Amino acid sequence: MKEATLVGSTMGGGTLSWLDYGVFSLMLLLSLLVGVYFAIKSRNKGNDEFLVGGRSMTCLPMSMSLVVTYLSAISLQGSPAETFYHSMQPFFADLGFLGVPIAAIVFVPFYYELQIVSVYEYLEMRFNSVTTRRVASALFITQTLLYQAIVIYAPALALAAVTDFPMWLAILVVGAIASFYTTIGGLKAVVWTDALQFVIVVGGLMTVVIMGVNEVGSLQKVWDINVKHKRAGLQVLNWSPDIFERHTVWGLSWASLFGTIVTYGTSQTAVQRYSSMKSLTHAYLSVFLLIPYFTAIGALLTITGLVVFATYEDCDPLKAGLIHSKDQILPYYVVDRFSSVPGLAGLFISCLFSGALSTISSGVNSQAAVTWEDWLSKLPSCASLSTSTQTLITKLLALVYGFLAVGLAFMAGKTGGILQAAIAVIWSVTGPLMAAFVMAIFMPFTNAKGACTAMLLGTTVALGLYFGSTAVGITPYYLPTSIEGCPADLNITTTTPKPIVRVEDLDFPKKLLGISYTLLGTLGFVVALTIGILVSVCTGCNKDQAIKRELVHKWVRWCLPDPDDSTNTHFDGKKYTTHF
Repeated sequence: MKEATLVGSTMGGGTLSWLDYGVFSLMLLLSLLVGVYFAIKSRNKGNDEFLVGGRSMTCLPMSMSLVVTYLSAISLQGSPAETFYHSMQPFFADLGFLGVPIAAIVFVPFYYELQIVSVYEYLEMRFNSVTTRRVASALFITQTLLYQAIVIYAPALALAAVTDFPMWLAILVVGAIASFYTTIGGLKAVVWTDALQFVIVVGGLMTVVIMGVNEVGSLQKVWDINVKHKRAGLQVLNWSPDIFERHTVWGLSWASLFGTIVTYGTSQTAVQRYSSMKSLTHAYLSVFLLIPYFTAIGALLTITGLVVFATYEDCDPLKAGLIHSKDQILPYYVVDRFSSVPGLAGLFISCLFSGALSTISSGVNSQAAVTWEDWLSKLPSCASLSTSTQTLITKLLALVYGFLAVGLAFMAGKTGGILQAAIAVIWSVTGPLMAAFVMAIFMPFTNAKGACTAMLLGTTVALGLYFGSTAVGITPYYLPTSIEGCPADLNITTTTPKPIVRVEDLDFPKKLLGISYTLLGTLGFVVALTIGILVSVCTGCNKDQAIKRELVHKWVRWCLPDPDDSTNTHFDGKKYTTHF
């Protein structure tokens, strides 16, 4: 194995060449040009064009968009770091792809027939309650803002790790670029820039893997080194049923399966895309194409982590004080090993920023959509505005949400590991939201009071456990690393180790804060569903309120009364009564 060269003894020791900056700038320019193109093409058109692309989108670019929307720089940095310091167990135990056909078969046709822009409009239609709709909408907006903050912070962290480029400036750049092209171009700009960024992400990862394997010697050598140090092989699988174990086969398998169903079955970002498709067939295909995409990208990310560990087998940059966070290991590796290759570092930074741009643009577009549809469109003062004015307001909302995400990004560094933090925030909110949709779609006896209580209490419990564990400072186990092979002239920086807090050291009830972050979504779902059912039953269920058969899944319509010819034979998604 090649001796470690290590770019410097402190953070920010590397530099990017003019070609690197050129490659990075070209990616940003292309993203902006896509936004400008669709802004010109769709000028003088209304919110239908801005939010759902005129309902004319096709499956290929949309499937790429659905991938990178939920991929982001968090996974691009966090997954290899997870493999380096904790093993490749998450890849072995990832059954998320099994959730794709479930989401496609159960949820896609149901939402497509409704043709709604905001998925939370369905909750109002089903529960006859605008309050339920707005509670769900507010939770989505809050969760998305927190997630976007981490997404913006991740590539800024990467850039600061490998160059002396200021982190604050990197945060502003990625947030501003994504917000700008989304604001002017709408959903079509988001989807087509996502497709461009998908190609950049896959190309960047493949380049790093090929060059890394070539440097180590062979893929077999990479594998043998990682097996030797317990990063790879079946030995890494933890079959313990303990819910306090950070990663187990059972926990990871269920969490990935459940997370996929929630993401592509109830999230605003996904449902908004289903409604934009030109046909149900294209909607189906856009979801099923996720299986090969996610499998390939997951394998690339895992192999990348194995390659990086094989390279630094005897000289861990984190232990040597060359980086401050495990999430900086991959960007540091690229500049350390391949800075002599013109443009490669720029390609990798473009890869990270592409993942961030796609997630942010999709998020601000969806936030603008639900804010307009769920909060503003029903106000008489807004409903009476011209189509062009309504579109302008929606675009300004997207810009505002982009700026808010940038502001929160400066606080993201206090959340711990970016991958764990992102997963915890997303699943803590989406689990209870999933419970509300399950109640609405599959449980006709449940009511608005049960749904609202379920969402609020379920989210409170899940987020409380995550932020409680962060406050206590629970420390995950790191596999052993070495600095014995570092260059003799390397000035190794030693730091005072932080106090280690393990779950097994805590007493009840504080030990409950140590429940694996992978189970927070499930916990929030179970708590929310249980509370929702109980509250619904205690408040009289639906009493005499009639439920349109089209508003529950066809699997449970048998339990509803036969439709009345005068009231139930026709469904108009826009004609329903709302109550506060």
